[in-house]
Amino acid sequence: MHTRAQPTPERAAAPPVVAGLADPAFTARDRGLVLLGELGCVSCHHDDPGRTLIDARRGPDLAALGSRVLPDYLPRFLADPHGVEPGTTMPDVLRDRSDAARAVAVEALAHYLRSFGARAVAVEAPDAAAAVRGREWFHAIGCVACHAPRDADGKEQTLPDSAPLGDLTTKYHPKGLRDFLRAPRTVRPSARMPDLNLLPGEARDLSEYLLARRKPAPEAVLPSPLPVEQAKVAVGRALFAERGCAHCHQLPDPARAPAPTHAPLRQLAPTRGCLSDAPGAWPFYALTGDQRADLVAALRAYDEPVTDEQRIHQMLAARNCTACHQRGDSGGPARDRNHFFRGEQTLGEEGRLPPSLTGVGAKLQRPWLVDAIAHGQSIRPYLHTRMPGFDAAFAAELADLLARVDRLPPLEPIALPEDDKQAEAVKELGRELTSDKGMNCITCHLFASEQAGAMAAVDLVDSTAQRLRPEWFQHFLRAPARFRPGTLMPQFFADGNSARPELGGGDVARQIDALWHYLAEGRNVRKPSGMRRPPIHLTVGDEAVILRRKVQNTGKRGISVGYPSGVNLTFDAESLGLNQIWWGGFVDAGGVFSGQGSGEARILSKDLATLPKGPAFVVLPAPDAPWPDGSRRDLGHEFLGYDLDAKQRPAFRYVCDGVTITDAPVDVPADVTAESGAKAILRRTLTFASAIDTTLSFRAAHDARIDDRGAGVVQVGRALHLRLPPGSFRIRDVGEARELLVAIALQQGRAELAIEYSWREVPK
Repeated sequence: MHTRAQPTPERAAAPPVVAGLADPAFTARDRGLVLLGELGCVSCHHDDPGRTLIDARRGPDLAALGSRVLPDYLPRFLADPHGVEPGTTMPDVLRDRSDAARAVAVEALAHYLRSFGARAVAVEAPDAAAAVRGREWFHAIGCVACHAPRDADGKEQTLPDSAPLGDLTTKYHPKGLRDFLRAPRTVRPSARMPDLNLLPGEARDLSEYLLARRKPAPEAVLPSPLPVEQAKVAVGRALFAERGCAHCHQLPDPARAPAPTHAPLRQLAPTRGCLSDAPGAWPFYALTGDQRADLVAALRAYDEPVTDEQRIHQMLAARNCTACHQRGDSGGPARDRNHFFRGEQTLGEEGRLPPSLTGVGAKLQRPWLVDAIAHGQSIRPYLHTRMPGFDAAFAAELADLLARVDRLPPLEPIALPEDDKQAEAVKELGRELTSDKGMNCITCHLFASEQAGAMAAVDLVDSTAQRLRPEWFQHFLRAPARFRPGTLMPQFFADGNSARPELGGGDVARQIDALWHYLAEGRNVRKPSGMRRPPIHLTVGDEAVILRRKVQNTGKRGISVGYPSGVNLTFDAESLGLNQIWWGGFVDAGGVFSGQGSGEARILSKDLATLPKGPAFVVLPAPDAPWPDGSRRDLGHEFLGYDLDAKQRPAFRYVCDGVTITDAPVDVPADVTAESGAKAILRRTLTFASAIDTTLSFRAAHDARIDDRGAGVVQVGRALHLRLPPGSFRIRDVGEARELLVAIALQQGRAELAIEYSWREVPK
């Protein structure tokens, strides 16, 4: 029998931290039920079939652990989980063993987990500039809602209910942390760490900030993965089953023995095993007295029913939603964290604090609510704190509970008349009420991403019909302060009287019905009066001008560049490709400079060439294989940013199928003596680097008309001409369109390609 390993002062066991349990509506039993799920108790001691008392938390995916974390982290953590990561909910599963026996078990488990694969990761030097940006992201987008804020030196402040991070410099290499931040649910499927929908640059900045105190590598070499001994793998496999690790962690190992069975929750003795603090072959959690009392209360009252509202609060606590959102008298930003929540000052508290969840089930339609919980949403772009995404099953259950609990008296708009003229009259009344000549809703709200007034509250038409329940809309307009105490929303229908009695006969129900039907039309609806605003034309001088905002034909990750010679382009950092070129004026930025970044810039030319959407560079499995239609995220491609030359011209950097690409477009002024009326040329130099030789395919054009003009010149559409190295490309038919493909063969890991784009209309 193994003797108990006594914790040393340096290895003193810290209790687990489960944020979100300070809900004043909670009883000891409520807190205990949350703990039974968050500590993994229900993974070993199963809840009764058909009951949904407990939101079970699963452990992280261990299959790729060796490629995510530093080589020496795993054995250190297994030997002393509470000392290496104080506050972790991972129990010490080897506490009953002597130090010598523990060391043997740790090594065996480490070999077993490394046997699922590990790869060498390139050493990266710290990036101080990225770390500075990362500190801003950490304290602005919502990280500090769950994790402790940090001072200028990166030291964590001591705040209660902070989910522990530990010393990440001893756990992660930069790429491992970046990958985790970009897609946390692939590692932690239970989604206690939500997906903040980080862009690659944001994840890089955050990882550099969190790892800023790591020691610079002595030399840029790839560390070799630690060796794996099969004899120790076999011992580790047996230990993994014996100690119940398989109850929380799944591994793709058909040879692994099943984990032992345990008594169900209702049969547990609250003074034995994990709750006893006695040594034994069971997990040790270092529980506080209060935590142990809460767990005992939950077990003793296990058969008592749980109301839907109690279940909602338990689910919100398990994901720490109440760190940002208030529901009833519970939750909302804590006093010590409140100042980190920032946003648009003109909107007051509504412009910086996440919305209340009180009555949200009666406010939002179920599909929209499920999508918002599962994937996050940006309906309020003025908030710096982001709504993250959790898992779909959690979202569906929570949305159903909210819809059952939150109810409003029936009050829906009367359906539009079947007669077209009468229906248009209803919507026209709504248009007039929305306008500057009516209730002037556009002075505070965006309208189809455009801003007319000084404020930019939630867009009136983008998602009204898909997001809001019509009965909530009816009740809210009648008494907005009832739903949002302290709101800036005016009361247009006080005491049942309209503030604009001259419109629609002053009938309150008629006016509200008209507003709903007009706004529910979406972006296709005719704009109200008062939306006009002066243009903001960006001019280009002696240096290139860059606009990093949403632009016509491109999403919010568009990077538009205007060159002194009159040629312009947009690079789409989401799809990783130059997607449009135009000759003439640059852009009208009024849509983004006047709309809190939610509008779009307009291109100031009709001489516009559009290039293929989707991935531009891939490795095709065969020359005739169809071009993939997946997103760059599906393909694992990554944007690395851009560098500027002396004339402020960007060279974009990105990775496609393991090949690092530097994409440097520059303008070449037209030689007017050679051809009257000639326009500038865009010359694009692409360099490719890879650790291995490969052949990368480039889709340079996709159009109904693509013709080879000889000498390396290809015409696309009516006026775009590309000049490529002769013999480097081929044209193939794809349905009713054609594709221009270029094969780029990397030899000794390098290649280069030069392309010229010109605009010359050819007479028909």
